[in-house]
Amino acid sequence: MRSHASGRTWRRSALLLCCVAGLAAPGFAQAQSSDWGTYVGASIGDPNFGDVGLKIYAGQQLHRYFGWEAGITRFAREVDTTPFGDVKTDFWGISGAAVGILPINADFSAFGKAGLMAGRKRISGPAGDDNQDRLNLLFGVGARYALTPNAAIRAEYETFSQGNIFSVGATYRF
Repeated sequence: MRSHASGRTWRRSALLLCCVAGLAAPGFAQAQSSDWGTYVGASIGDPNFGDVGLKIYAGQQLHRYFGWEAGITRFAREVDTTPFGDVKTDFWGISGAAVGILPINADFSAFGKAGLMAGRKRISGPAGDDNQDRLNLLFGVGARYALTPNAAIRAEYETFSQGNIFSVGATYRF
């Protein structure tokens, strides 16, 4: 029972840290003299399980080559039918990552990221329920193309021990 309680405490701490970082970002952006700015975005993708993966995120480019990003990822429920009954699997996670940026030209850039994801994978079926709460290492690569000075599209691949996702989405920079 002790590990279950400490898991709840850890998840609450991670959630609180992400919320504080998200709320502090606009103020921090105004204090910076850079013009790279704070951004928000959403993506939809193809996860390694489930029908669809959804992601919302916010971040800040602090320098031409460096930034950070926090997000929430959700994989839609997958249902596998077996002779003994349905097995349902779903996932959600909260992540934070450092982002390395490689500008190719004024509109196009590549990026890589490394960070952590606090994830919960739930599996339920005839054999019972299994909740897998884990702190995952998160790695990702992607590309971003600016449509306007504030709007961009991007594609990325992220992997972590509980799953992976290829997604495409849009960002808006303040």
